[in-house]
Amino acid sequence: MNDPSEMHDRAGGSAVPLEPGCPSASATPEPWSHPWHDQLGLRYHRAIAEKIRVHSELRRIAVGNIDRWTARNDYPRSVVAALRHWRELLTTAPVAQLIAAMTDPSEHGHQMRQNTPFAGILTQDERRRIREEYEKATTH
Repeated sequence: MNDPSEMHDRAGGSAVPLEPGCPSASATPEPWSHPWHDQLGLRYHRAIAEKIRVHSELRRIAVGNIDRWTARNDYPRSVVAALRHWRELLTTAPVAQLIAAMTDPSEHGHQMRQNTPFAGILTQDERRRIREEYEKATTH
């Protein structure tokens, strides 16, 4: 989710409410703010979760990412701990439990998604469509 096209410094427009259970659920995210990007990340993870629900072998992509990233041994301990937690979920948890963690709208879920291992599961077109739909819903 480090696509430069996602980073904008625009303001204004209408916005949709945050997901229930989100730390700032009583507010509406300002477009392109941190809460706005948190909600976009949740939308990406919902799409990823649906693909994993249908094709559980996609878990291997995330496990491979984690193994490759941690082999570099240049991440802070907190990131390594988060990636290890994801790896445990990916390799041992039932798919329903994994999906619940991926799509948890709470602060804990947001923190988990800050170190997401799911790069490469959504195509560029899927990511673009999700981002454009969310931008349209929150800025027009």
